[in-house]
Amino acid sequence: ACCGEVSFGLMFLQRLENAAREDCSLNREQPVLLGVSGGVDSLAMMLGLQALGYSLVIAHLDHALRPESRSEAEFIRSMAYSHGLSCTVQRVDVGQFAQEEGLSIEEAARQVRYRFLFQQAQRHRCQAVAVGHHADDQVETVLMHLLRGSALPGLTGMAYRRIIPQWDPEIPVVRPLLGLWRDEIEAYVESLGVKPCVDESNLDTRYHRNRIRHALIPELETYNPQIRPVIWRMADVLRAEGDYLVHKTQESYADCLIRLSEGNIELSRTTFLNYPLAIRRRVLRQAIEGLRPDLRDIGYEAIARGLAFVEQHAAGGEIDLVARLNLAVIGDALIIKTWEASLPDFGHPLLPDARFETPLAEGSTLSLTNGWQLEVCLLDEIPDNLLSTVKNLPPKAAWLDADCLLQPLRVRAPKEGDRIQPLGMGGHTQSLQDLFVNLKVPAHVRSEWPLVVSGGEMVWVVGLRPAEPFKITAKTRRILTLRLVRNRT
Repeated sequence: ACCGEVSFGLMFLQRLENAAREDCSLNREQPVLLGVSGGVDSLAMMLGLQALGYSLVIAHLDHALRPESRSEAEFIRSMAYSHGLSCTVQRVDVGQFAQEEGLSIEEAARQVRYRFLFQQAQRHRCQAVAVGHHADDQVETVLMHLLRGSALPGLTGMAYRRIIPQWDPEIPVVRPLLGLWRDEIEAYVESLGVKPCVDESNLDTRYHRNRIRHALIPELETYNPQIRPVIWRMADVLRAEGDYLVHKTQESYADCLIRLSEGNIELSRTTFLNYPLAIRRRVLRQAIEGLRPDLRDIGYEAIARGLAFVEQHAAGGEIDLVARLNLAVIGDALIIKTWEASLPDFGHPLLPDARFETPLAEGSTLSLTNGWQLEVCLLDEIPDNLLSTVKNLPPKAAWLDADCLLQPLRVRAPKEGDRIQPLGMGGHTQSLQDLFVNLKVPAHVRSEWPLVVSGGEMVWVVGLRPAEPFKITAKTRRILTLRLVRNRT
């Protein structure tokens, strides 16, 4: 029996070592922060990794949910010290935290625990945070996601190694016991003569995971006695396929990303719509996670609603998407933004606000947003090829017949009812609103778009269209030039 126990212990350690080194990418040179609850799984992880020569730091969070939690915390502290390991214990009233934050006890405990573990990992400069999830936990997790109607990411279960940006952008969570079953873990701890803590709440079927463990899985085993390893293998296969899709998603996301700013992600709608449906779903999900990294579940309905909106609203619009995020289409821009963030102005030359108005004297310069300046000057002499030159002016410039203008010119924001005689329309007038629509000016920037006016008449919708009454003709003798110049520094 003794030889059998030794042989079993060596086999257990060999499998743990393979998982720690190959799957979790741990090394022996840098400490690993272990979250130890006192249960059989975390004790097996602690004793096994120490036997393998890993440098360990022990951390335990007392959730203050059970009367025996204080004595369990002292047991863990004593166990760590007896093995020459440093140990930090912290007590938090999770019940009170759950009530204050409006969370379930399970979710509140998870948040408090991981925040504590990563704080300790950062403090001790650990390479990873190791937790004791094992193969049975993996099966339960997959079934929980399946019952919720999860997509592929949920059906892959937990990973051996994963970065969770919500907690730390560099320190991963690792699960070296993920390929070991509960009965193997219990046998290893028993062989060492260690008696773990028993959490009676693990038997309480009021908790969703416990119902799956104690009711659903035994029922499934009546259909297939090997259901647990079958589900574990399925998750393992799907995880490899999911990793490939994650890689393709990151490539696609990078290809269609136009701009990333505080609270705002801008994608190319055309590029986005060229992706297969599976990639569109994942790219949209990645954008949401980029703005809401702490959002654990992004439902099917939110993704489906977002995709339908992008496909059907080529003319533009905006909807409430999920978790205080909006989804907007502006031209070819697909924008995911927080409620607090403003829509991007796309670098347009705008006025500071919709109430702005100021004189624009000859020889002056007016500063606009995004580094743009509006310069005004009187041309020294008339060029020989005047009409040809005017015809080929870039949109950011306008030449006007100075003798037709009432000075001083003024620059102001649009007003309700504004109309213009756009150059080239034979004297017909058009509402400024219609001009903006025809030229695809985003609706949210129109109220700050600069207009140059002479007396009561509009002279130039800056950067877009001059007015017919002030156009250059062969009889023009004095030319006023307006020009947009951008200072990119």
